[in-house]
Amino acid sequence: MKRIFLRHAILAVAALFVAAIFISPTAANSKVKIQFAQVGEIKMAYYTRGQGEPLFLINGFMSAMSTWDPALLDVLAKNNKLIIFDNRGVGLSTDTKDDKTSMEQMADDTAGLIKALGYKKANVLGYSMGARIAQQVFIRHPDLVNKGILAAPNPGGSRQIKPSAEVAKLLNDPNVSTYDKASLMFTKDQTGQLALKQIMQRINNATKNGTAPNDNVVSKETALRQDRARTTLWGANEKNFDDLKNIKFPVLVADGRDDVIDPPENARLIAGQIPFSWLTFYEGGHGFLFQSATRFGATINAFLK
Repeated sequence: MKRIFLRHAILAVAALFVAAIFISPTAANSKVKIQFAQVGEIKMAYYTRGQGEPLFLINGFMSAMSTWDPALLDVLAKNNKLIIFDNRGVGLSTDTKDDKTSMEQMADDTAGLIKALGYKKANVLGYSMGARIAQQVFIRHPDLVNKGILAAPNPGGSRQIKPSAEVAKLLNDPNVSTYDKASLMFTKDQTGQLALKQIMQRINNATKNGTAPNDNVVSKETALRQDRARTTLWGANEKNFDDLKNIKFPVLVADGRDDVIDPPENARLIAGQIPFSWLTFYEGGHGFLFQSATRFGATINAFLK
């Protein structure tokens, strides 16, 4: 089962943005200004966009700064100063020699970055595995968070709703193409598959024209470390869900109605556990925040006012 989840995450999320768009691992000639902050034992790479209150964006499994959909960033940057960064070991951020990767550690990294950039409080958005990290930011560092957003979240432990055996089998089958695996992030109808193609093109164009960094390189070691963190360790974490009830600030919880990777029931469970939460669902699957970028971005902007 662990191996299924490894291939599941790599092929359904990372392959969409790595293999399908063919981004090369170099940040040369980029128009965005990549900066670095020392956070504990690692250096974290980041860049900023927009003006307003700080909004830190935590990405998912094996996903670098360059894999955020420019359409969503455009909407959010109208009202917020976006701080977009690479998690430890991903893209341009460094990692430690020893494996310290866990949701808790990456939450501490995020908190450390907030402090390193001089913010007393910030808004935090986490997507997919990033939503697991964000939950730990909310729990471990509540004084640093103004408002939170969880997109396609998972509560961990025995509470989590896993993908169906059919979806897991498709993601694990070597005879199923990378594109077909990636397409599981979107609905099978014409609308979902068109959205997939358009999103890949937007990300590819942003990388080519330098409006996004060209940093999408992830080592096998980082993949294995993140996989252990998001499956073995997260699956054993029974405390996370219980601790959600202690969150004192507003949290927006969102998912696609047809998410088959992290089924939407996970979002319902989390929203029901957090006292000050909004729960919203959108057209699309696990990649709903890109397929419904305009609507989701507008909801976030309204939520953060």
